[in-house]
Amino acid sequence: MAETKKKKKAKRERKERRFSPEQTYSSNTAVGAGMLGALAAGAGVWGQWISEMPHAYSPFLFGGGAVALGASLWFGDAGAVPVRLGDAGIALERGTELTRLAWCDLETVEVTGKQLVLKTKSTSFTIPIAAHPRAVAWILAEGTRRVPDAMNVKKSELSALPEPKDLDGELVPLEGVQVAGRHCAASGKPISFERDARLCANCAQVYLKDAVPKKCVTCEHDLGTSAIEL
Repeated sequence: MAETKKKKKAKRERKERRFSPEQTYSSNTAVGAGMLGALAAGAGVWGQWISEMPHAYSPFLFGGGAVALGASLWFGDAGAVPVRLGDAGIALERGTELTRLAWCDLETVEVTGKQLVLKTKSTSFTIPIAAHPRAVAWILAEGTRRVPDAMNVKKSELSALPEPKDLDGELVPLEGVQVAGRHCAASGKPISFERDARLCANCAQVYLKDAVPKKCVTCEHDLGTSAIEL
């Protein structure tokens, strides 16, 4: 009996892939420009407000350094954060906080410049392709399988991406799935507690545990015992 319970408990554990941003030429350049900008801005502050004899060039140092620092943050991908993806959707990891988009909420996935843009009705994510080539490849592969109608990316736009492989990323426990406040897709009733919710294993659509249909109303994936228990 004890062994049976352990096996059942192990089956309930859900994981997702975590991708750390890769160092790129762009990010290295951005870091260098940012450091120089910060040094110049600091020298300008010292020369204008701290030094006993203010220097005429201090305001220019401060202004130029601030511009360089801002440009490095804007144009570089040094600020790229880890990306997670799995059955519950795509998440950006900022420190200890996860911001997640469910597959079922995606309205469009497209390429804008050097960014992969994921949009829902209420929000959007931008992921730098150069810093996250493997994560982007996985998002496109999983998105095509799970929510093909949302995919608006041509193969020619991302022909240089690597092929997704099983060893890509790091498998980590699925966490940070917030469903409280959403409504059951089948009954329309609000979900007050995570423990009362079940997710479609394909598109992450949300249902009350007592109202899970045989097929997902969004992607028509078979549910039943395959629904994810939080």
